Amino acid sequence: MPKIILHQWEVSPFCNKVRKILKYKHLAYSVVNYNGLLAVAASRLSSAGKLPVIEYDGEKVQDSSDIAEFLEARHPQHPLYPADSKDLAQAYFWEDWADESLYWFEVYFRFRYPDALQLATSLLCKGRSKFEQVIFAPLARYTYERQLNAQGIGRIDKNRVEKKFFAHIGNFETILSQQDWLVGNHQTIADLAVAAQIDEILRTSPLKERILSYSHVKSWLERIQS
Repeated sequence: MPKIILHQWEVSPFCNKVRKILKYKHLAYSVVNYNGLLAVAASRLSSAGKLPVIEYDGEKVQDSSDIAEFLEARHPQHPLYPADSKDLAQAYFWEDWADESLYWFEVYFRFRYPDALQLATSLLCKGRSKFEQVIFAPLARYTYERQLNAQGIGRIDKNRVEKKFFAHIGNFETILSQQDWLVGNHQTIADLAVAAQIDEILRTSPLKERILSYSHVKSWLERIQS
């Protein structure tokens, strides 16, 4: 078995995505967390300066999508990608939508709701001093507020954002009422990418119970977790 080290922020949906991939492929790994001000050190791990990064027998790979393809090439058992060309195209579409669109709902719900922000900050500083949390909290909020406003969703009021988000959840519910997985007849990168984002919303958001009231979505999340 290879030696795999995952460099992560535990509450990052993209790091969660990689953990799900490693679990799905039954690959053992260890974790290095960059909580609190250790986040500065993460910028030196890759050219992008972001996490996740994995070390695979000493070789570093960055970006959750690149990591997925890297692991698939070396461990084709429990395939992440469908064999059918149409299903494959849809899987890539779902993954990109999760990473580039659904992600911003996760950020919005985490940094625009006071209770979620407090919990997220605590998790981001887990194991570090209270002094670091005092410094880190306003820095994290400022950083993500700028990103939300630049993306555009940060300029929309909460009620409208929630309405848009639950329209997506309603669409998931319709799809999953007729099939077990988003694409094809087994779990794929589509399921893992979308679930990773929803997981992180559930972890800190006051919207958790409302999301889990969608029975087919809840069952789907449970299937992925198991």
